[in-house]
Amino acid sequence: MARVLVIDDDQLFVKLMVHALKQRGHEVEFALDGIAGVRMFAASAFDAVVCDIVMPEQEGVQTIKQIRLARSDVAIVAISGGLSFSHSANIDVLEIAGKLGADITLKKPFQLSELSSAVETALSARRGAAACARA
Repeated sequence: MARVLVIDDDQLFVKLMVHALKQRGHEVEFALDGIAGVRMFAASAFDAVVCDIVMPEQEGVQTIKQIRLARSDVAIVAISGGLSFSHSANIDVLEIAGKLGADITLKKPFQLSELSSAVETALSARRGAAACARA
């Protein structure tokens, strides 16, 4: 079981993601924008973060960058269904998120089972890296 923070501005989709992750045994909290998400992350210990890229107030790329700078050991899954920034077809926001610290990226729409698997894979990879660092 892990503590997971879900950051996404789509309230219905957040409820679905929270439910799916709780069914896998995780303790889950959520924020509806990047600023609130960063505040929640700073105030509590989370093992993993699921972060949308296109959000009001603060984009997910900036949110992921701040979270990664705060804690290098947290597992991060970036999700997005659309473009941001200049809305240019040449910008892959999920690729940028990966370069800024997301362990795994998922393009919407995806199955909730894919999200659960992505979170668990990212958690395993981070735990494995931490174990290697301690050895």
